[in-house]
Amino acid sequence: MTRGGRSDRGRVPRALGRGGRTGAAFAVVYLAVLVAKAVLSAVAVRRRRARIEASARPPLPPEAFTIVQPVLGGDPRLADTLAHTLRVAPRSTVVWLVDVDDPAGRAAAEEAAALVPHADVRIVDCPPAPEHASPKTFKLALAEAELRTEAFAIVDDDTRVSEEGLRALAEGLEIAEASTGLPRYAAAPGVWSELVAQFVNDQSAFTYLPAAALAPARTVNGMTWAMRTATLRGLGGFAPLADRIADDLAVATRLKAAGGRIDQTDVVQTVSTTVEGFGPYRRIMHRWMRFAVLVLREEPPAWRAAIAVAGALPGLLLTGAVALLARRDARRLSVLAGFLAVRAAIVSAAHRRLGGASAHRPALSLVAEALMPAQFAWAVVDRRIVWRKRRYLVDANDRYREVR
Repeated sequence: MTRGGRSDRGRVPRALGRGGRTGAAFAVVYLAVLVAKAVLSAVAVRRRRARIEASARPPLPPEAFTIVQPVLGGDPRLADTLAHTLRVAPRSTVVWLVDVDDPAGRAAAEEAAALVPHADVRIVDCPPAPEHASPKTFKLALAEAELRTEAFAIVDDDTRVSEEGLRALAEGLEIAEASTGLPRYAAAPGVWSELVAQFVNDQSAFTYLPAAALAPARTVNGMTWAMRTATLRGLGGFAPLADRIADDLAVATRLKAAGGRIDQTDVVQTVSTTVEGFGPYRRIMHRWMRFAVLVLREEPPAWRAAIAVAGALPGLLLTGAVALLARRDARRLSVLAGFLAVRAAIVSAAHRRLGGASAHRPALSLVAEALMPAQFAWAVVDRRIVWRKRRYLVDANDRYREVR
């Protein structure tokens, strides 16, 4: 108590100074946004499960699926990841799309097939993509002849699908025309792989699911998604989309235009890629951000603004709070420590809820989120990306050219 009986409460905020009070306000707003996203994630999971339970149709069995994986050699864990697909989906047909000029990819596919000799796997040799075709979308078009089952799933070659995750995709096809996976990164050794992992895992918990609570998913995640074969053929197949550089965005755009819905599953699928240094990290993040720019351009203006604000605001608030509170002042530092501890607890809880264990690395998570607004802004300005070992100048999903 002060003289005159007045309480000391209220003096601490003033003692922080104007900058400290602003930083504390940023921290409070940031945590409120984070909590709101966590609540929306839980709402999305509950609503999805209620819709599935209300569906009168049983999910498709594993033998009704063909799993298609476009393969690109180079990652040291490729053969093991491909073999994992055969082990967790022994009743599904698996198709690997390998470039004829990719001996490393072919060797990895043959090694994986030899590890699981009784699997129903087909290795399809793919010629080089034409000049005005996306390498990945062109390969998917070649896979259409292999789709002889009721449904199919597109799985990236760095994704270790699970039985539960494949079942979730099948369940999603009972309530929507397409279903898409929720990525979880299992980081390879090294700080750059860990940094990518923190970005992906935090986005899974605080972007994909909260958005699904407000509206059906806006796009499919190219890491893993599924569709009935009849639906794909009703949309005209992959061939008309071969000139779109982002296959997932092209499919989602065509599906939504036809009145179809996309289900965002709430079961994580594990992705693991070796990121060997700053250069590969910068390239992968820039490509993802440039593709995010393309996604935004497909949205109506109101959705575009809402998504941009929701994506940029947390990183800006976080950066502002840390910058204003990280001073040689005991009061500010105590507020900063409390803020970061609460943030770490919320993020770790979200990771555990999705993946069963926390993969949260507090310092790297902070860096990944703080960098995101700048990375996105740079992707708006710099249209160049490296995609499947080629360099492109990308103006839109159907307007791009290869550059040297």
